[in-house]
Formats: sequence, C-alpha cells, structure tokens
Amino acid sequence: MKRIDFEKGTVTGNILNAAIPMLVAQILNLLYNIVDRIYIARIQDVGTTALGAVGLCFPIIMIITAFSNLFGSGGAPIFSINRGKGDSRTADMIMNTAFTMLCGSAAVLMLVGFLFARPLLTLFGASDDALVYAYPYLIIYLLGTLPSMIATGMNPFINAQGYATSGMLSVTIGAVANLILDPLFIFGLHLGIKGAAIATLLSNSMALLYFLRFIWKIRSTSTLTFSPAKYTLGEHIPAEVLSVGLPSFLISMMGTVSNTVLNHIIAGYSNVAVAGMGIAKKVNMLAFAVAQGITQGTLPLIGYNFTSGNRKRMLQAIQRLFVLSLGVSLVIAAGLYTNAALVTRMFINDRETVEYGCNFLHIICSACPMTTMTFFA
Repeated sequence: MKRIDFEKGTVTGNILNAAIPMLVAQILNLLYNIVDRIYIARIQDVGTTALGAVGLCFPIIMIITAFSNLFGSGGAPIFSINRGKGDSRTADMIMNTAFTMLCGSAAVLMLVGFLFARPLLTLFGASDDALVYAYPYLIIYLLGTLPSMIATGMNPFINAQGYATSGMLSVTIGAVANLILDPLFIFGLHLGIKGAAIATLLSNSMALLYFLRFIWKIRSTSTLTFSPAKYTLGEHIPAEVLSVGLPSFLISMMGTVSNTVLNHIIAGYSNVAVAGMGIAKKVNMLAFAVAQGITQGTLPLIGYNFTSGNRKRMLQAIQRLFVLSLGVSLVIAAGLYTNAALVTRMFINDRETVEYGCNFLHIICSACPMTTMTFFA
C-alpha cells in the first residue's frame, strides 16, 4: 500500500490522497449504521418501537465515541508532530500511551454501563416499553466497548503514518462485516434487535484484529507494545494528549446532553416521534462523517509540516480544509433537506414516522453547515 509523503507533492493532492480513503471509510461506516437501522425497522410487529429504542441508546454510544476521540484525536496530531521532528521514540511513546488510556477507559465505561444500564436509559428518555428492546441491545453493545474504542481511537494513528488506504480498510472491514451479519442474525437466526447488537460486536472485533495486524505485522513505521518503556502515565505526554483531544470530547459530550434533553421532550409525544428523531439524527451524521473524514485526512499533513518548519505548506492545508469542509457540508445539507421524505422512507414506510422524520431532518439540516465546522475547529 502506497504511503503518502507529507513533504512532497501538491497540498491539494496530499489532502485528497489522505482524505478520500477516509471519506470512503466514514461513508461506509455510516452506511452500515443506516442499514442497521433499516433492518431493525423491518423486524415484524415491533420495528418502529425497536427503532426508537435503539435511538435511545445513541447518547451512550456517543459517550463511548467521545472517549475514543479524546485519546485518538488527541494523540494522533502530537504523534504527527513528533514524526515531523524525527523523534520516533517520543512518537512511539505517544501512540502506546494513547492505546493504554483507551484500554483503561474502555474497561471503566463497560463496567459503569453494565452496572447502570437501566437508570442511564431511563435518564436518556426510555419508557418502560422502550426498555424491553433498548436494554438487551445496550448490554450486548457494551461487551464490544474495548474493540470499538480501539478500532475507532487508534485508526487516526494509521492515517498519521501516511497509510490512508490502510486506515480506510480498518473501517471498511467492520462496515462490510456488519452489512453481511445484520440480516443473518436479525432475520436468519431470528434474534431480532439482539442480533443487530451481536452483529455490531463481531464487526468491531474484526476491525480491531485488522488494526493489530497492521501495527504488528504489516508496514507500520511505529511500534505498539505493552512494554513499560514504550509508554508513560507519569510524564507530560498524557496531559498533552488530553489537552488536544479535549475540544472534540466536549463537543461530543454536549451533543449527548442535547440528545438527552430532546429524547425526554420527544418521548412525551410517542414512540413514533422518538423513531422519527432517531432516523433524522442518523441521516444527519452523513454530513458529520464527511467533514470528519476530510479533517482526519488533513490533520497529519498540518502537524507534520508544522514541525518540519514548512509554514507555507501548513497554512495552505488549513485553507483547503476550511473550503472543503464548508463546501461539502453545504452540498450534503441541501441534498438531505430537499429529499427528506425520500430518505426517511428508506428506513420505514409508516406515514406518521416519515412525517416526524422529515420535520426533524429539515430542522437539523438547516444548522448542518455551522455544526460541521466544529470538526474544522
């Protein structure tokens, strides 16, 4: 697989070479999440209720993702900076420290989730009827907290080494596996919503195995090891990782708070309204996924040229990132807004649910270009 040289070639070419594989990976990842919801909505007799129940698990999944980004998005830019300096030892230490912090937080989050799953779901707006479907889905999903967090949080370190295609494959393997396993477990084995959670668990585990194989056996320029000499929790590195990842973490956590408030308000109407809101939020993630893909593809270029002293090339990368992020998010928001009904019917044909979904999607898309700029920040 070709490795991108951040010091050579045009800035736009470097961004596209790094960002396009990330865009493909993000879209595929979103696609399997969307298809997952489409399958759930088609579970006989309980599809709408089950779809709303999974939507109520979304804030908890966002919290797990927030911690993944805290260490992954926080560590990868510093990793790139030290690679630009030629300090491979510190770069290795940063990657290993981020990995250690991911594993530790995954264990804590999984334990807390197991102990407080029911009260958390109730806090996030789940009714007694919704808990019947949301609780088993969440418990099974939590079993995959570790592979999910490592696959998500460590993927930026693959991209930071210039192997954007390998980073894409890490996500693609999980997405494709989920697309295949979802119908098998939901309908073939008649496991319903539990089958959707099992498919997600297995798919995240496959993505983790690919990452570990890349780091340890294929062509990584840095070494992941459990040797104490390769990581540290006592020096300044963890603080640097946390300080860089904190803005992304806080944005995700604020999203969780707003989702919780919305779920409580909407749950007062009906489970159909909750299902419609869940569809709108999932579809709106398309714009976020694209903006995130462009950003993750550009950050290694910015960090590398910053430390190598090429200020002009770094500023050009920042300018291109802003234009691409804003332009793409405007196009996607306009497309979703004008085709809201068509997109919502992809999930479910229930008239009332489609109506709620369209209304929510119109509102969310109106603010989409502004909110996607948070990734640029």
